[in-house]
Formats: sequence, C-alpha cells, structure tokens
Amino acid sequence: MQSDPGVLQDQVPEPTETWGDVVSKMNHHSGRIHRRAVALIAAASVAALVVVPLSASASTGINTASACKGTPVKGGSLVYARQAGPVTLNPFYPTNGNGDIFADTLLYQGLVMPDPKGATQNVVPAVASSWSVSADGKTYLFHLRPGIKFSNGQAVTAADIVFSLDYFANPKLDETAVLSGGFKSASIVNASTVKMTLSAPTPGILYNLSIFDAMIVPKNLVTKQGTSFWNHPVGTGPFMLSKWVRGSSITFVRNPYYWEPGLPYLNSVTYQYASSDNTRLLDVQNGQAQIADGIPYSQVKTIQASSSLTLQSAKVPYWVGLWLNHQRKPLADLNVRKAMQYAIDRPLINKSVYQGLGTIPNSVLPQLKYDAPNSVVKPYSYDLKLAKQFMAKSTFPKGFSISLQYPSGYAAYTNLVLILQSEWAALGIKVKLISEDQATQTALYMKGKYDLTFPYAEFTSDVTVPDEYAAFVTAYGGGGYSFFSWWNNPKIAAMVTKFTHTASETSRATQWPLIQAALMDQTPFINIIDLPFLNTHGNNVCGTYLNPLGADSLQYTWIAK
Repeated sequence: MQSDPGVLQDQVPEPTETWGDVVSKMNHHSGRIHRRAVALIAAASVAALVVVPLSASASTGINTASACKGTPVKGGSLVYARQAGPVTLNPFYPTNGNGDIFADTLLYQGLVMPDPKGATQNVVPAVASSWSVSADGKTYLFHLRPGIKFSNGQAVTAADIVFSLDYFANPKLDETAVLSGGFKSASIVNASTVKMTLSAPTPGILYNLSIFDAMIVPKNLVTKQGTSFWNHPVGTGPFMLSKWVRGSSITFVRNPYYWEPGLPYLNSVTYQYASSDNTRLLDVQNGQAQIADGIPYSQVKTIQASSSLTLQSAKVPYWVGLWLNHQRKPLADLNVRKAMQYAIDRPLINKSVYQGLGTIPNSVLPQLKYDAPNSVVKPYSYDLKLAKQFMAKSTFPKGFSISLQYPSGYAAYTNLVLILQSEWAALGIKVKLISEDQATQTALYMKGKYDLTFPYAEFTSDVTVPDEYAAFVTAYGGGGYSFFSWWNNPKIAAMVTKFTHTASETSRATQWPLIQAALMDQTPFINIIDLPFLNTHGNNVCGTYLNPLGADSLQYTWIAK
C-alpha cells in the first residue's frame, strides 16, 4: 500500500511504487473509466486536444512586438473581454470572486499593493509612500503619499486611513475581516502619518493590506452615503467609474488625480463580459476587444501561431479548487475524501483538458510561498486500487449519490467534470452534473447550497503567502465554517494561528510545510491541478503587466499606432 500524501517524507515508509510506475500503469491502463470519459468528451463535440508546451520566448511576459518598442502613447480606449464582471463594487464585500476584484483593482488602492509589474512577490508603496515596523513586529507607521487625492479631487487624509483600517477589521462590514487577524487599533500620529497597532506579530497582515479587503476610501462619503456609495465609488486607483451596465459591461475612465505622473496612458477601459470561452477569443480575433482572459487551453496553439495576437502566461497562485460541503455525511468521512483523491487521474486530466500546461499539486491550496517540494509533501497519485480500499473502509462502502456544480461556458470545466464523473463512478459514487452561470454558482456556494462545487471559475489566491487561505479555510466565519465548507479541525487551526503570528521568517518557513502536509492528509478540499494564468492581446497592446496574483491595473498599458 502506498503511503498517504500530506505527511513529511521522513515520517513515513517509502511507497512500494514510484511515481514513474504509476504513470507507466496509467499509460497502459485498459481503463474502462478513462475510455468512457474520453468518449463522453467526444460526444460533447469538443475538439481533439494536443499538448502544446508554452515557449518562454513566445508566450511569457509583456508584449515585446516591434510596435511596443517605442515611447508609450497616451490616449485610446481598450476593450477587455472578461470571463466575469462585478456584482458589487464594494471591495470589502466581494461576491463574485475575480469578477469583482479585477474591477476593484482599477478603482481602489490600499496603503500598499502587490508589485503591479510582477517583478517581485513583494508589496510596494501605494497610498502610503513608505512605512516602518517596530522591532517587536507589533507597530506599523504608514506615511501618506504627499498630495495624494481620491478620483473626485478630494484629498486623502489620515482620518480616511484610520476609517478604512477600522472597516477592514470589522466583520460586520468586511466579509474577509478574518484577514485582519492581529489588528488591534489604528490611530492618527499627525496629518501624514498613521499608526497601526497589532496584538501580536502578524507579518502576513502587510500582504493582506495590499488587496481588496483593505482599500482606502473617503470617510465622509462612505459615512454620508452608506451603501449607495458603492454604486459610484471613488478611490485612488488609476481609473474611475464611468458607466456600469450590470451583467453586461463596465467602463472606466482615466483618474485625472492619479498620483503616478503621466499615468494611466489609456483614456478609458471597458470590461465586456462573456462567460463563453469561444466568444471572448472571437472578440479579440475580430477586433471587438483588444485583450481577453480565460483563454481556452485548446486554443493555445492557435494563438501562438497567430501573427496578430500575443499569448501571455504568468505563474500565479492559480488552481482548480474543488470545494466539498462537509455538511453532507459522505464528504465528512475522511476515507471517502481520500478515495476520491486517489481516483483522480491527474496526468490524464492535465494532458487531455489542460494541454499539459498544469502542475500536479502537492497542496490542497494553490502554490504559495514556503510550500515544501514533492520530495517532502507528496502529491496524491492515481491509484484506483488504493482508492477502492479507502472506500471499503468508509461508512459508504457501496458508494452514494451526489451533485457537482460547475461553471457554464467553459470548455475545460465541461471536459473536467465528465472525467471526474467517470472516475468516481468506479467507486460507486454517482455524480449528477449541474451547470450554472458563475454568479449563480458562487452565490449558491456562499449559502452552502451545494454538495461539490468549483466556487470560482477563475480561482486564485489574493496574496503570495499562505496566510490568507490558511485563515480562510481554518477560521473563516468561526464555528467550523471554514470558507463555506463547514469543515473543522481545531488542531490544524491552532497550527495556522501560530504560523500567522510568528514574526521569524525562518520559523514560518519551517512551520508551513507541516500545515501543508496536515491539510493534504485531511483533504478538506481537492486541488485538481495548478495552472498558469493565461490571457491574449493584440500585438499593438503594450505594457500588459500582470501583478504576482494575475491582476492588471492597466496604468502602464497603452495602444501603439
């Protein structure tokens, strides 16, 4: 029997089979399950998939076409075909994942922000021009950028900063207030300096301050207007809201008070929503849009061969996360969860669905800082025999029926769920597939109205350190809520709390692999595969930087003539 993953290698015996042996078996598998899955995909009229490796020269980094080698040109309007658009522009309470967050990135900024050019994984100055941290890690002094204004021309004040930090830490106002763990208070030192005091060292809080949950907003307007403020908000981002056709498109125009001199270059940006993979790609090919995200993996080769399009790839914390509702008795059984993990043929999925571009995960979360390598924390291998052994030990040895919700309009998800349905059928698990539009699916997820679901079609971590999702999945909402999964493990939660409040970088790097291994062993969620972040744009669209999280605030983007 193979050892379970999620345990440090020096604590378990060596497996009887190597990964190569498993892959070899997979390649020669007579596999009724796999033949049925492939047949189902063909029946769905999906084009044959070919593995196409991404070449660094052709598909990574920003556009290096000759048209982009000159001086940036100011002006022009950009249409961006997006998978999803915002349901709300309240950054403290996003309800549609990246659909909300990628719009917020243009409108708002925090005291700090992820490196907008993606050159490092560090946070860099934004509303704060600089900051300092006390020796004990419990006091932060933030110095406001001189002369910084909101997009309505109103000066950003120290009172706005304190108000926004208090908002960030208030669970009644900020859906992700769990990320403020360690926050004690904020106070004004002088007109240009704010002090943030922590109850304990919490190094990850600086990363959490860089994302949507801690954006800086004007105290007077939010207080006066209440929830209506979010219908036409103002922030310090490079753009401001112009027009919002809910469910269809949203248009932003240049913020005339933006603090970076000469930026942004573009006059306007329109996010045009299209959940269909093919629609987004066609929009770029026929010139109705200049950029599209969520590129179908089956179209990678086509884009690479195009003389008018550039494929952009970025390594970010991006994964196909499958959520399990632990209020469902079968999914509360660890043996069932492990059986499901071992029954997933990830090499097959990577090849047939993701063009071989994915990475087999050794974490239930995306790839994050401090992750141990496969030699220390092992991935789940494909082992149907072992899967059946775990199933036999479970309280549901003959299987059960369950539903799986997946986002409509995405060829990759359609292909993936057919394979999962077939593979889990071998364990007696009857999976009913339910296709929903992304907004509906996310809403059902947040209400706990699901058995199995992909919460977001585009699932990324908002920071590169583990603190955010570690807090989400062990403490989110309290009472075993755990990011709408209703899973609870006090021992792992205690490990996460200790990690979160450890000031020493060396100690954090030692603690995290133990948490990574424990989560893999308990498998409260399933990471199907880690993926690169892909988009495509016309060869005359320049300065298309992505930050380390795959977001683009577009202040450096310009259109060559």
